[in-house]
Amino acid sequence: MPVVKHLVRTFVGIRCGRAVRRRMHAAAMDLRGGDASLKVPAFEDIHLTLQYLGNTPQEDIAPIGEALEEAVEGFGPIDVVYRGLGAFPNAQRPRVLWAGVEDPTGEDRIGALVQAIGRRLRRIGYRPEKRAFHAHVTLARVHRRPPERVFEALAASEARPEEMDFGAETLSDLKLILSDPGHRPYHYIDLTTVSLGG
Repeated sequence: MPVVKHLVRTFVGIRCGRAVRRRMHAAAMDLRGGDASLKVPAFEDIHLTLQYLGNTPQEDIAPIGEALEEAVEGFGPIDVVYRGLGAFPNAQRPRVLWAGVEDPTGEDRIGALVQAIGRRLRRIGYRPEKRAFHAHVTLARVHRRPPERVFEALAASEARPEEMDFGAETLSDLKLILSDPGHRPYHYIDLTTVSLGG
């Protein structure tokens, strides 16, 4: 008789700080207005995804935590600036609205961290996504053509991204996060926390 594994949906990410989340959530709510085409994550769930893992056997949670501990060796806390509004796949057909994440040192330490995580997780069977990593924080998902103010905001940010500034902070905790489908959309539960810099 085959063994049925209990699966949970997980990803590796970093939760944004309260001050940054407040600005991002306010901006997303302003863009949405009263239009139901934009689905905005709950204030407490705004985060930066580093690697999506998908359906994960519960018995893998501990090995993933160990892999993350190994991946962060040599990394201290990372300073970031949240700036600019963008869209996937593009500004003409937005499906996801996001805030940009920049490394003020120009070294792309987040990109280096993502590569280290990918190498460690690959060893236990989790392959990184094929598409290139683009550091961003999801502000809203778009389910049909959004209101015109969304296109206007995207165009304005492309011309002057510095005017869409959500603040700066130091990232210190990496998390394995469970996406809870039994709750409301965008509700996440921390399973493991790993500190950058020990």
